[in-house]
Parts: sequence; structure tokens; C-alpha cells
Amino acid sequence: MGNGGTQGILSDPKIWATSSTSPNSPASKGFTFDPNTNTHNHNSLNHEVVSVVETHGSGSSGAPSSHSNVQSHGGGSGGKMPPLIRDLLTAVDDKDWQTALFSLLQNQTYNQCEVDLFELLCKVLDQNLFAQVDWARNSVFFKDLKVDDQMKLLQHSWSDMLVLDHIHHRLHNHLPDDSPLPNGQKFDLLALALLGVPASVDKFNEISAKLQDMKFDVADYICLKFLLLLNPEVKQLQSRRHVQETHDHVQQSLLTYCINCYPQVQEKFTKLLTIMPELRQVAARGEEYLYYKHCNGGAPTQTLLMEMLHAKRK
Repeated sequence: MGNGGTQGILSDPKIWATSSTSPNSPASKGFTFDPNTNTHNHNSLNHEVVSVVETHGSGSSGAPSSHSNVQSHGGGSGGKMPPLIRDLLTAVDDKDWQTALFSLLQNQTYNQCEVDLFELLCKVLDQNLFAQVDWARNSVFFKDLKVDDQMKLLQHSWSDMLVLDHIHHRLHNHLPDDSPLPNGQKFDLLALALLGVPASVDKFNEISAKLQDMKFDVADYICLKFLLLLNPEVKQLQSRRHVQETHDHVQQSLLTYCINCYPQVQEKFTKLLTIMPELRQVAARGEEYLYYKHCNGGAPTQTLLMEMLHAKRK
């Protein structure tokens, strides 16, 4: 299939409208992943994350939920948090992310005898892409860019961010390896994190272990996510200087945070940056597999996922 069939999905003005959400965005889902999860509204949740991270720092291994994880293990030294990181933490959308994921899994398999699990994986990835657009277009710095630049940056970073998201949720929110479905099947959440490539599991676990060793926390996660997204090396950016400046600002704030809050973790900042190419390795392998499946008729067509896979091959 050529590029033309899906090229209009990401460029559809409805996706980028400030007041709208895509049909697949988290805001349209109603299923709750954890019945014991606090039901604060999302803004209240974000303020709590910021407050707790700033007061206590965060540890490396996981905790019951995003709004309590940093409080559960104060890995930081209580140093001052850079103002920018406070702003970035308001973009943490753990509750929406979980709700969207488990709602789709439930809705796609309820009253179904059996479903194609690879096709379901592709649907989840497609929903994740719409959610990434929703998240990014409302995020600091990114929302100020022209739509063409936003599209290019997302096309380049979506899979890297997906892998990072799953590591974050596994380490900080106890995301399991699999999830039972209403029809009795099991959905492989680890395979979702690997974009369908089980052979990448060792590398994925190695990255996770490295992050745990350096006391990876929610502030580190959101900074890395923005560094992946705001990549000044992406070709043909109209506002490259702005992207470079914001990328440098985030990077400098992360450095300050590591020095202030984790002086006991030697070279934490440098180690965090070396994780990014490793995330890319896992993501690139997954993209190649999905593209192969697509070219051989084994993956859905006319989706945002397939558009993204084609975009890097233009």
C-alpha cells in the first residue's frame, strides 16, 4: 500500500483542534483500571504528583499508583526542583493512559468468542498514537510549534516514547506482563511494550534494570519523554531554533534536578541520556517488525499507526 491512503490522518485538523479529542483519546474512555485508584480529577492528580516529587524525591522500583509512587520511597535528597520540571510534571497523564488502555481491551473483547491478538495489539498502538497527539498538542513548548513541525516531531519519536511509557508504568505503577480479557483470552502487555517483538525482551529488561539502579523517578521520566519529543535533529523543521532551545532547557533542568535531588547517584544525568539510544534500538526493531507485517498483509491498513510507519521511510 502506498503512503497516500493514510497520509491525511495525522494532518486532519480535527486531531489538532484545541477543544477536541480524538475518538480514541483517553478522555473518551470510561473503564477504570484499578478500582482502588483515587478518583481525584486529573488536575488535582497532577498537582499532587508535583508536590510529592518536590518534597520527597522518588525511588526506582514501583509503587501502587502514579499519584503515590514518589511518596512511597523518597529516593531523592529533598533538593530544590527546577521550576521547569514542576511544569513538565503537570503533563504526566498516568491515570488517563491506564484508563484508555484497559478500556479498549475490555471493549474490544466483551461478548467476543475469540479475537486476533495481533490485530488487537495494533488497535491499542493506534489508540496510543491518538492519545500521544492529544497529550503533546497540549504540552508546554510543543503546543507553540506549527502543526507541520508537531507532526514531524511525533512521527520521529512516537515509538521511543511508547517504550519509555511502558517502562515508566511497569516501574512506577506496577503494570503487569499481561491482562486477562473478558472473553477468557490474555493480552500480552509486555509484547505491546516491545511493539510485538518478543526477542527484544532482554534489552527491554536491561534498560529497566539500569533505570532502577539510577533511581529513575517520575521527574526523570517526563524529562526524558520531552527530550525524545523535542528532537532538534529531526529533518526539515521550520522552527528548529525554538526546538533546540527548548530541548536544551529541558536538558539543563534535568541536569540541575539530578545534581540537587540525587547527589548520591553518580553521573545520573549522563546515564539517563545514554538510555535514549537504547530506547530507540528497541523501538526501531518494533517498527521494522510492524512494517514487515503490514507489507505482508498481516496488519490493519488505513490507520495512524501505518501512517507513522510509512513516514520514516519517505
